[in-house]
Amino acid sequence: MSSITSSLLDADVLPLAELFALCLDGQLFRVGDAFAAIGTPVGPELRAAAFVRSAPGWTVADRGSAAWIHGTRASPPPLPQVCVPCTRRGRVSSGLVDACHRTLAPDETVTIGPALVTTPLRTALDLVCDPARFGPRQALEVRRLLALASVGVEELSERLDSRPRKGADLARGRLPDVARLPEVAPLPWPVAGVSPR
Repeated sequence: MSSITSSLLDADVLPLAELFALCLDGQLFRVGDAFAAIGTPVGPELRAAAFVRSAPGWTVADRGSAAWIHGTRASPPPLPQVCVPCTRRGRVSSGLVDACHRTLAPDETVTIGPALVTTPLRTALDLVCDPARFGPRQALEVRRLLALASVGVEELSERLDSRPRKGADLARGRLPDVARLPEVAPLPWPVAGVSPR
């Protein structure tokens, strides 16, 4: 067991009431559906370890879950958002995950800690194509993912044009909103948990 995974606690270790009490006492902080001790380094590896506790091991973190793991959003989506590999298609019927069926090229995923996650560029592409609401907050998130990928809006546009995909027309209409934002650096999330006291 890795040190990152062992530093996470959940209801399998202690009752939720005790975990929340330890949060209130300033001993723990939330990491998705898990908890970590104050002083535990916060980063993509810790968030990925928390993700794998709530999603099947054969899934790929995508959309909001991938954005959270990459550090461009403060909290994960209510249900883990996952991509189902081609080999599992047709066999996923769980209300515990928000699953989608997409074909991912090998260069569109990266291993972070114990999780397989879509790359920042692929995550940005999935979010801009998503039919859900797309406002200034979502445009900024896409911009931050592009900064992590060290590419601009032009590269995202080229990816949209390179192959047909569901939501591409919708995404093209959103690109000007993303392009209007100034260049940004990824969010500087804290290196360690901060006590609420």
